[in-house]
Amino acid sequence: MKISHLAATGVAALILSCGASAQVPSPKHESRLRHLFGSHRDTENLESRYKDLACALAVIQSGNHLGTGFYISSDGDVVTASHVLGDRTFSLDGQQLRITIPLPPEILIKNSVQEFTIPSGTSVENNADDWSADLALLKTGRPAPCWIKFGDDKRAKPGQHVVAMGFPGLAFGSLSLYTGIISARLKSDLVMGFTAQGQTLTSTNEFLRVQMPISTGISGAPVIDDENRVIAVVTNAGAWSPGLEVLTRLASTNQLGAPVPQPNTLNLPALVGQLAGLIHDYVSPGYGDAVPLSYLAKKAQQQTPTPSSAAH
Repeated sequence: MKISHLAATGVAALILSCGASAQVPSPKHESRLRHLFGSHRDTENLESRYKDLACALAVIQSGNHLGTGFYISSDGDVVTASHVLGDRTFSLDGQQLRITIPLPPEILIKNSVQEFTIPSGTSVENNADDWSADLALLKTGRPAPCWIKFGDDKRAKPGQHVVAMGFPGLAFGSLSLYTGIISARLKSDLVMGFTAQGQTLTSTNEFLRVQMPISTGISGAPVIDDENRVIAVVTNAGAWSPGLEVLTRLASTNQLGAPVPQPNTLNLPALVGQLAGLIHDYVSPGYGDAVPLSYLAKKAQQQTPTPSSAAH
């Protein structure tokens, strides 16, 4: 989500029970079907999971871009969506696609216990494959308050219950919990970006469609299974057509004319561009797309298994 200023100057302090560098534990299950019935026990379970998982979430601010990230290791590695770090620039070198992100000198990270900056030049892993899939890895070099273990996204199926946690724009910096299901596994024609020559690029990787009322700002949030393991990263809040993508891009650079109509005039293209941007940023379509975490293959192979009963 691109913003002109940070809506909230800090993340509200959370009373957490997890200790430093502890892996988020798996929740205790009394029934695999409890989420279908919305029982009192289900509510208690979600409250408990929110408390357990909150210490693994962080706000990521890169220049005027804001999103969500989450810890995946005890030494402070954070995963987010690559577009949270900045507008990706695409170019073709023959048949080779090259991707760059204009990073600010420092990236701000706010977790449940502290706020700090990291130098982008040495902390952001420059990996074109990850960036193409809209994933990014940040090496903060600071111990994580807690971290989430990888799950097996290849076993994720439509109908499976999942939760997501992040910092949507309309929540003004407050950590929010979403609950829903995986509704589909799919490949889409969503626009990934444009080359310098104006060629439209579409995503080629697989997505998990999650049915929950997510909105802009939750980009980079983890999609978590019922064992408290992350299986995917939210990258899109609802479908976004190539036409609307072009329209909002032109409107953001004032190429459609004055954003505010002059007296006794009506600049319809500019107004439509503004409206499209507002819809994209603030209206939840009730679903979104998430990139399976296995696309972050290098780190997935490196993550060291630890006991699921890590002490808090």
